[in-house]
Amino acid sequence: MLKIILLILYIATILAVIFWERKNPTEAMLWVLVMVCIPYAGMLLYLIFGSTTAIKLTSVFRRKRLSRRLPAAEKPRDLLTGQKFSEEDLQVMQFNANYNNSPVTCYDDHQVFITGEAHYRALFQDIKEAKENIYVLFYTIHHDVMGEALVKALTEKAKEGVTVLVMCDFIANLSTPRKMFRPLVEAGGKVVRVKPYLTHYRSHRKIVTIDHKIGYIGGMNIGKQYANLAEKKNPWRDTQIRLTGACTATLDAYFMTDFLCAVRRRDWEDMVKHMESIQMPQQRISPNLCQFVVGGVDNDREAVKMNYLSMIRSAKKKIRIQSPYFIPDASVLDALKTAAASGVKIDLMIPGIKASFFLDPVTTYYAGQIMEFGARVYKYHGYIHAKTMTIDDEICCIGSVNMDMRSLMVDDEICGIFYANDLVQEYIEIFENDIQNCDPYFYDQFLKRGQKEKIAECVFLPFAPLM
Repeated sequence: MLKIILLILYIATILAVIFWERKNPTEAMLWVLVMVCIPYAGMLLYLIFGSTTAIKLTSVFRRKRLSRRLPAAEKPRDLLTGQKFSEEDLQVMQFNANYNNSPVTCYDDHQVFITGEAHYRALFQDIKEAKENIYVLFYTIHHDVMGEALVKALTEKAKEGVTVLVMCDFIANLSTPRKMFRPLVEAGGKVVRVKPYLTHYRSHRKIVTIDHKIGYIGGMNIGKQYANLAEKKNPWRDTQIRLTGACTATLDAYFMTDFLCAVRRRDWEDMVKHMESIQMPQQRISPNLCQFVVGGVDNDREAVKMNYLSMIRSAKKKIRIQSPYFIPDASVLDALKTAAASGVKIDLMIPGIKASFFLDPVTTYYAGQIMEFGARVYKYHGYIHAKTMTIDDEICCIGSVNMDMRSLMVDDEICGIFYANDLVQEYIEIFENDIQNCDPYFYDQFLKRGQKEKIAECVFLPFAPLM
């Protein structure tokens, strides 16, 4: 009987790949091949690493949760009146407003952090001064000195009556024991591990908001490696941005949407009442405009990838990209090739320290694809974990999105698109300074790479959609 049940599941899984999952033909054929070659083990691998059923079910669950009564969000003011924008700004701004339903918002001030030490100093000081609420969402909160320091700081504020809500990804935090968060929970804080099931589809966002006035997004999680306290992958170069002003209302909304969908049913009404009590900062006319794009389960439009495509296609002069991995899907790769072949200069910065034995050869292969058309590649003296892109002198994107297929199309992500020229110029200067700490990787070097690396590419390239 067990064999018959397994056989039925096996056949149903293959049929689901072909007819239900709606994958692109290449990925579908890959998974069918895996399941045919290693029948039951292949089926298990697919359910964990390839199936989108969990995404579909999560979407249904979220819609059901959010269909219940929620506080009406304030309609953003028209912040564009009387302001002049470049063609690049308008193209990307309009695209994200229409396609991704991303409101144009504004910030009063910003700070860019390129080291974990500077980021943590500012974050812990803001937490210390919090009066009303602290919302924290990270992919990982490591069980180390930094994780314990964060929990201690949040516990002290919870004891003072500050509302403290914390989210982190379930799988990414399996090694972080619940007992680390126990003091915070006992003090009245709430801790939720998002997506408590075994699947490749994870919550990779990083959002912190404090008192509805301060917001953080970027590439950094909570852990000692981000502050260069770990033995491996040093020096660690990352990017986080701190924002103040009305834009925190959008970050609050994204955080609370995730929290409402993850919190226990008995706490749902309490969370809605908490949202109704929030006094959000008012929007105002400002030159410091931005948008936030969230990808993943929020919609089925591949929002982050489409935002990146819009940005790349708007470029007229130069594109600068920083990412720990470079594994774009065909559409993003073609857009970059088209831009490079059309005369747009492209600078790609990746780590000099290997990310992993399987990611590095695939990253090198895809880098070679755009180098053929004149793109320049730089390998950082250390591990660059920043996820940024600038377009000409007009747009800067900072967030949690790696330039890989998982971030672009699968995981829950967030990125901020900034249109203020002073912020854009500031980050361009940071990028150019980073180049001084890089070794250029030339196309001739790529063509002369060894047989061992070429074999690794052949082995791992078919699995690029899973990376």
